[in-house]
Amino acid sequence: MKRHGTAFPRPLRKVAAAVTATTAAAAMTLTLAPSAAAATYQYDCRRLAGVGTYSSPLALGNVTGRTVVAVNCPPLTSGAGYANRYFSFTLTRSARVRSYAGASFVLNRTQKSAVNPSLARGPYAIMHTSAGLWTYDRGGVFNGRYLPLAPLPGGGVLPAGTYRLNTQKLDSPLRSLSTPGFNVVVAAP
Repeated sequence: MKRHGTAFPRPLRKVAAAVTATTAAAAMTLTLAPSAAAATYQYDCRRLAGVGTYSSPLALGNVTGRTVVAVNCPPLTSGAGYANRYFSFTLTRSARVRSYAGASFVLNRTQKSAVNPSLARGPYAIMHTSAGLWTYDRGGVFNGRYLPLAPLPGGGVLPAGTYRLNTQKLDSPLRSLSTPGFNVVVAAP
């Protein structure tokens, strides 16, 4: 697979503008801008089928024609087996423009590490976190990172199939021991 840099065509920059994160009370709520025809489904991350490992990812199900949000995902922490959490989702048709997958989060003084997504199908990496688009809050602080599913950074779109979204903590423990809790979002209008 061709390695992709972080320079994106204009339509992909607009995807990042469509995703914003806000806090309401003590819980994170994600505000999305899916197409009017797309439905939004919200699930508690802790109640999804699967355990969040590579071989047993948390199942988001069919995301075609909808936005699926898994809320209240526990922080990712430094240490063996805890710096990654895997999710699976299925597209029954190719992704359309403005489709994306990633995570929203709110950084704080003790949880300074972002949640970084990557995408795979079977044993093959499709997109590394370096292809992700950052979103920011009004103060310029990172609050999300998303991978475009259509158009892909190297051209084309993500075809129908089942995919594995890896959310990961990449910062060293010296910077922060964990990410904040986060929401996973897959939008395929």
